[in-house]
Formats: sequence, structure tokens, C-alpha cells
Amino acid sequence: MKDLFLIEPNKEYQKSFENYALAYRKINDEHYFNKYKRALENFQDYLKDLPQGEVITSTFWLIDKKEVVGVVRIRHQEIECAGHIGYDISPDCRNRGYGFQILKLALEKAIKIGIEEVILTCNIDNIASKKIIEKNKGKLLGIIFDEEENEYMYKFSITLTTN
Repeated sequence: MKDLFLIEPNKEYQKSFENYALAYRKINDEHYFNKYKRALENFQDYLKDLPQGEVITSTFWLIDKKEVVGVVRIRHQEIECAGHIGYDISPDCRNRGYGFQILKLALEKAIKIGIEEVILTCNIDNIASKKIIEKNKGKLLGIIFDEEENEYMYKFSITLTTN
């Protein structure tokens, strides 16, 4: 775990990222597979079109031993029901501490971006993500309803310090 780092998506990790995307197909997770399947079709176009969305977003891959094990998106402005940071860990790498580490490293990037208070959300059924956020000093602000996804979400705040 000590050699983990975040890196901007790039061609050097193409094969590893393709395997990452395929791991979601293997477990029939359409949400994340659809998010990444374009990388399987045309990797260069996938890289070129990052990030997508209505606000500036910095995307990073979590690398462990030359393998992509997670993806994190840091939105430079809060998005209602999504917050500043969204992350996912490969289905093949879950329950090994990567979630805590990817958020910890993303918070360091958020400081450099200039975000002082990070807002995060997670589905109320996602106990693992709730624990990850709390372990990274997330304070529960309450429960919100995401009409677009038709689900209840926990909303957290993490105050960042630069010292």
C-alpha cells in the first residue's frame, strides 16, 4: 500500500485500464462499465474526451504495482447530489483498503485545486463508501434525495487544512 499514487490517465496504463473496465463487465455492473467501455473501443478518444461534465473535473487513476486499481474524479465545484469527489475501485480489488487510500490521495489533490471544504455523497446502501468517507474525517451533514438516480444519499463534509 505504501507505493500507491494517483496519475492522470495515459497510454502507459492502457492495457491495465482496459482490464479495469472489463472487471465491471464481468460482474454486470452496467453503470461503471458504460462509463469506461469507450476506452475499450478507442482508447485515444477516451483519453482526449476526459473529463466530461458540466464543471471542470480532474480525473486520476490509482496505481498499485503498475496496475490501475481505482479511478477518482475531483470536480472543481460541488455538484448537487454528487459533491466534489467521486471514486470507484475495481471489483477485483475491493475490501483491501484501496477506497480509503484513493480518497485520502484525492483530498491532497483537492487542496492543490483550492477546495477548502469537500462535499461527498454516497448511496445510503453503500456501507463501504460511508466507512471510507468517515475514516477520512467525513462529517455527516444529513440525508438527501437524488431525484435523477431515484435514491437516498448520505451527504458528508470534509474540511481540508493545508498544514
